Amino acid sequence: MAKKRMFSQEVVRSDDFLDLPQSSQLLYFHFGMIADDDGIVASVGRELRYLGFGSKDDLKILSDKNFIDFTVDGKLVFIVHWLKNNNLRADRYIQTDYKAARAELEAKGYQFKGKKVGTPLGIPNDNHSAATDTEKDKEKGLEKDIDIDIDKGKEKDKDTNSLLTEFLDTFINFSSKNRSKRSVATAEFIKLPSFQREQALIGAKNYIQSYRNEHPEDETGQYSVNAVNFLSNMMFMDYQEEVKADSGYDEELGF
Repeated sequence: MAKKRMFSQEVVRSDDFLDLPQSSQLLYFHFGMIADDDGIVASVGRELRYLGFGSKDDLKILSDKNFIDFTVDGKLVFIVHWLKNNNLRADRYIQTDYKAARAELEAKGYQFKGKKVGTPLGIPNDNHSAATDTEKDKEKGLEKDIDIDIDKGKEKDKDTNSLLTEFLDTFINFSSKNRSKRSVATAEFIKLPSFQREQALIGAKNYIQSYRNEHPEDETGQYSVNAVNFLSNMMFMDYQEEVKADSGYDEELGF
């Protein structure tokens, strides 16, 4: 993957970009630096915690203004004007590891480099811009609704109230200390884009099972994270993989 990145003045000096909050602008620049050669950013929640700034509000602003887009599952961010900012030489370009995500984004109209695309040698040529007709229309100021776009490909979308209730019950049933934080946790949950609400519930269940596996002696969840911090710090993004109950059986020891 290339170690240097560039940003087009047409993008970052545009009125739309300069009207963004400073935190959103800064987050965009950092995303531009850590994206792979196809403009895809992974582990977004972890990156936000590492950077120490930026929030889901900044993500939504950048998406609403068409500077980033999300995969349907909400796990990956794509920088919409990637090839306008960066057009790598073909001999330096490494295709993304997220093949399914790239195919999904291509189906939405975005273009990517391929074996026959790119600048063979020397300095990239601006004529290789990957902006599609759809993108050009969007650049004129048209905004999209991120919730509608992301939910479009889903066959089922749980009702927000049922998701919220199940999320709160999951934390409260595990540790009663969350009962006093119910109203604040509710507010944080409602702030989430619709595609992340189900992720928050999945993450809550997996986190609690992980905690129980690691702290079997703590039946009250005394040292567990509270529901508010779990949401506001986007910890749920780190617990999307299923966590099974620890049986306590050690294969090496045989018991």
